[in-house]
Amino acid sequence: MQTYMRRTLAAALVGMGLVSMPGCDRFTTVDNPNNLETDAVDPNRDATLLSNSVYTRFVTSLEYAYVLGAWFTNHARVGDTFPTRNAVGQRNIPEDNAETNGIWNGIGTNIQFARTTIASITPAGPTLDLARAWWVSGMSIEQMAEYFCEGTIAKSATEYRPKMNTAALLDSAINDLTQAQTVISQLTGLTTAQTTEANNLKNSAQVVIARAKLQKGDKAGAVAAAALVPAGFSYSILHIDNTSQRGLGNQVWSFSESRLSVVVGPEFRAIADSGDTRVKYTNTGRLAQGNNLTFFRQEKHPGWAAAMRFASKLEADYITIEANQDPVAMLAFIQHAPRRGRSSGLRRRDGHHLAQRGPDAREVG
Repeated sequence: MQTYMRRTLAAALVGMGLVSMPGCDRFTTVDNPNNLETDAVDPNRDATLLSNSVYTRFVTSLEYAYVLGAWFTNHARVGDTFPTRNAVGQRNIPEDNAETNGIWNGIGTNIQFARTTIASITPAGPTLDLARAWWVSGMSIEQMAEYFCEGTIAKSATEYRPKMNTAALLDSAINDLTQAQTVISQLTGLTTAQTTEANNLKNSAQVVIARAKLQKGDKAGAVAAAALVPAGFSYSILHIDNTSQRGLGNQVWSFSESRLSVVVGPEFRAIADSGDTRVKYTNTGRLAQGNNLTFFRQEKHPGWAAAMRFASKLEADYITIEANQDPVAMLAFIQHAPRRGRSSGLRRRDGHHLAQRGPDAREVG
């Protein structure tokens, strides 16, 4: 769920006055779920409410973009009835496409909400809430850089800034993720749960900093950044199975169960049929939503509560291999690293396999 911050931005409410807490299944009650006046924000009293709302809005908006990316890259077939979704699968997207425009608007709102929250709670000093808001801002800017050719970091919902190219967006993402890490380095007296979250935010930020450097062409910087990710690190976005809160459930499963439109393609079914257990699918024996394809359902995320791996040392290792441009090592990593590979055939827009290779911060399939 989110809360409104009036006069700066409005974020859509999810649920009945509840904010989901990162990495757990607890919820915080909102006394006034309709709005929160910006000039009435108390940086001490409201910081946790705002930062958790920022985080929740970000993570609940991620996976629909992954689904669109899978359709766009043909790592899943689109079996939908909506022409706007079919256009994504056909790579014939008009400028006014509601699906891609929705992703653009959502990312922009996430950035604004995070930045407004940062400005509101910074007077309280370095806190986990401040680190969480910087983390969302950096991750959202990185997402904009990956999905779109140009972007912008608006000052507010009504005050726009000039367009930025990919390199400028990546620099901004690195800056904000580094800010999150800097705040975390200043924290003391954390509980065990807070320490776990702080480490997850810090290390996932490091993975994405490495990826941003690779995308900029700074290969040496990418290798150095990836090396700082600790061995065994893995961070997943958690979901819940609640019929009244489907927005907090796994959205890839939503398009596999509620709307049967993410279809595993023949090339990935062939991999599974060859005996590779890293690819899992089910032949449902029925047609997909659009009645044009047999519905072969992905089984990597087989339920509303299935977690979504977001960042890991596995991805950091692949970033290193890709930066070193060693095709032999790359092929060996993809094909032979235990359980690192294929799973259902979904892929992200930036070229990271969402299912075929495990070293992926945004797995879908």
